[in-house]
Amino acid sequence: MQWWTMLLIPVIGAFIGWVTNLIAVKAIFKPYEPIHIIGSFSIQGVVPKRRQELARSIGEVVEKELLNVTDLINQMKSPEVLSRIVDTASESIRNMVVDKIPVWVPVTIRTVILEMMGDMLHKQMPQVIEQIVDQAGGSVAEKVKIAQLVEDRMNAYDIRHLEKIIVDVASRELKHIEIIGGVLGFVIGLVQVAVVYLSA
Repeated sequence: MQWWTMLLIPVIGAFIGWVTNLIAVKAIFKPYEPIHIIGSFSIQGVVPKRRQELARSIGEVVEKELLNVTDLINQMKSPEVLSRIVDTASESIRNMVVDKIPVWVPVTIRTVILEMMGDMLHKQMPQVIEQIVDQAGGSVAEKVKIAQLVEDRMNAYDIRHLEKIIVDVASRELKHIEIIGGVLGFVIGLVQVAVVYLSA
């Protein structure tokens, strides 16, 4: 076997491996619409073809393994979030009271009213907000389904936008798949050369 033939076989193997994996990566999304070839046989990208099934599975995984309504409710009851809710609610109530106090009320009385109301809100509002969250939490947990929300959102995305999201997240891994195809093709080519050389 000539030296250029020994070199050419691994190079061709690397090219075939790279092209094969490149096509496999593209076939994850393309073609977007089914292309009918012979009779009922058609070609379509994996994600477009199984979009609803994938959306349902991802929604279920998100709800069971990553995030559920109970987690969100507990997060709302955390000191940081509860403090923000209390501050916002207290400020809104205070502004409403200020607007309702007649202009003829003396400033001193107005100040006393606002100070008393501020103290009351500061003491009572955290407990009130926590009770509201607890009471509403059960109803929200029954009606709000994270899995269904995720599934609906994924099905609502344009398939090209969904492709862009996945490619942006996994671009490095997808590129590695293409490179691995080339490397494996090159290694297989070397093995073929070795087998031919040893059997000659």
